Amino acid sequence: MFNKPILQVEPTNCCNRNCDICMRGYQGRRQGYMDYESFKTFVDANKPYYLGFHGWGEPLLHEKICDMVAYAASKGAITSLITNGTLVDSEILQKLYGSKLRELAFGVYRVKMLEQISGNVEKATDLKRKMGLKNLKIFLDITAYEGNREEIRQIIEHGARLGIDAVNIHRIFNLHNPVYKALCKDDEAKLFEEIRTVCKRLSIELTLPREHTSVCRIAKYCIFVTWDFKVTPCCFLPDHVLAQGPNIKIADVIKSHSYREFLNSMSSNPVCSKCIM
Repeated sequence: MFNKPILQVEPTNCCNRNCDICMRGYQGRRQGYMDYESFKTFVDANKPYYLGFHGWGEPLLHEKICDMVAYAASKGAITSLITNGTLVDSEILQKLYGSKLRELAFGVYRVKMLEQISGNVEKATDLKRKMGLKNLKIFLDITAYEGNREEIRQIIEHGARLGIDAVNIHRIFNLHNPVYKALCKDDEAKLFEEIRTVCKRLSIELTLPREHTSVCRIAKYCIFVTWDFKVTPCCFLPDHVLAQGPNIKIADVIKSHSYREFLNSMSSNPVCSKCIM
């Protein structure tokens, strides 16, 4: 068991985009925004060492997102945020950087998507440079699948021109539409080798997905907390509630019988048994 899980907190599951590969619209979940005061209670109760503002929505839609980042950072957490980039502007960047954000990720998976937000990505990298924020990492978060395999190199090269520091690649996990298929192992291996070469040439840090394992590393070392404070093992299991409420202590959850039982039954879980992440 682990003592310091990576916490992924969902500020909201509302979004201003409707991406075709996203499962958000198929979950049937009630939509809403995490209460700020309750978020502070949660942070105080858990004192996370790493807190990612990730989930099934656009974090920058939350009116208190910069305050949330600042509060978590003030309690010692390494903070990370992923955005689709459409709402990024100079004002929000100033606030995010002032909140001591450590990682800013732009989620894109098609060349056209990056082109649409290129100006905003460039604002982010320019401001980082002007403020001398060497500890801030700005990167592209790219979902790889059959439909965009030939675009990924272009996305990385375009990102490099915009000044990004790194690229994170992850596999698609499609539970909603069979049209979107993961790459077969051979194609994935070839793509990853191409990407390694490109990133080395461009001096860009690269993170690639590893071989899927059981028990799943994500479920074992991460905890996902929905906007309404449902504590779950993974963002793909928002209805598998281990505990609920802002006062919940994650350390107690990961020691609980229900959590151990989940880990032991992952191979038969209808979602986990299909996962390739």
